[in-house]
Amino acid sequence: MKENLKDFLFNLFVSSLIGLFVGMLEVTITNMSSMVAATLITDSLIGAFIGTISMFAFIYIFEMKEMDIKIAFIVVFMIIGIISSTPSIYLYFVQNINISVIRLMSIVISAEFLGMSFCYYSYKKCLELNSKLINKKKQFSKK
Repeated sequence: MKENLKDFLFNLFVSSLIGLFVGMLEVTITNMSSMVAATLITDSLIGAFIGTISMFAFIYIFEMKEMDIKIAFIVVFMIIGIISSTPSIYLYFVQNINISVIRLMSIVISAEFLGMSFCYYSYKKCLELNSKLINKKKQFSKK
């Protein structure tokens, strides 16, 4: 019963995210302009930059420096927050364009949630892969 409830809630969550994505796609397509296209391309590039920097920082801290996983997650959290808020801060201080706090918070919160979720997922996948590799290593050493 408990497993069925977990499966139901997971399905509900993923399905709602898919619905949200489809709705956002619909709103974007119906309101498409050159400004919207430029914003989407810029946001995509910023996301790629954040993901790359976060991945390298995580690997460096956790794997190379062998520090605690919590420190690695905190660093990734800070990287995501700083880089995702940088364009708004640039617009405010350099171009004197007022930014909405609600808009900035929606960007930072959604970037943090999605980025940290992806970081955690990647971490779990690496742990799973390492476990499989250790098992294979043990199998070969027994032979």
